[in-house]
Amino acid sequence: MGTRPLCSRLSSGDGAAILVADFQPLTAAPRLSKLVSEAAAGHPVHQVDPRGALSGERLYAELPELAAETAATFRAGEPAAASGSPVFVVGHCSAAALALQIADRLAGPREVTAILVQPTWPGTDHVTERFAEFQGKLGLGSGPCPDLDGDPWSCVAGMEQLMNEGLAGLTKRLGLTKAPLAFSELQVSYRTWLAFLLACRNDQPVKVPAEAVAVSVLTDDPGFVLPGTGPGRCRITPPPPAERPDAVTPELAKHVLDQVNSYSG
Repeated sequence: MGTRPLCSRLSSGDGAAILVADFQPLTAAPRLSKLVSEAAAGHPVHQVDPRGALSGERLYAELPELAAETAATFRAGEPAAASGSPVFVVGHCSAAALALQIADRLAGPREVTAILVQPTWPGTDHVTERFAEFQGKLGLGSGPCPDLDGDPWSCVAGMEQLMNEGLAGLTKRLGLTKAPLAFSELQVSYRTWLAFLLACRNDQPVKVPAEAVAVSVLTDDPGFVLPGTGPGRCRITPPPPAERPDAVTPELAKHVLDQVNSYSG
């Protein structure tokens, strides 16, 4: 699996640009960026894919690096006439911190709004729990997680090595000469998740964007306070009802666009 673009355009239009930082679920479920692009008539929608950017030989990248690269790529591909128009940066779940940093880098001569959708802030426990979960899904034993406080590139490489060794043992037990392609692709998918979660964990405390960046949050928590700020920094709006807080639905995409329109009107 090769490295995929970090920032790519999904749709075109003359309206305000919308950047959506999200992930391909470990299922066939749709991505929020895809649903937003299908519903956002007249808006250029860009997909920010941090896991895709870590799917090749690039094992790890810090959040500031990913944010700066996204902002530079977006500006380079933007029509000159749109360089001062408003921009909305959407961050889904654990992409919240990345979205805030992208918004901060784009702020200045233009209006920038960050829209956080059910934001989460992955920490040490989240990374170690996901590592154990992924080992179990690959049919491996629950080996210890590499040291998260060491060199992050070595940490991700260590996670990958442990999963590769487990897959090799599983392949041998199944009487196969090599691991099925589906197993290998799944292992890469797990590695990219862990690399991004580690980057989020290593970037705490949360870097709050400048006051010039408006922040809107779709959350079930009416008392939500953006880490590092006080009450009132964000506009809080409840998301549409869903079976799971992290569920991605057309209704959720519509709520995101409602936020865009409320600031654009």
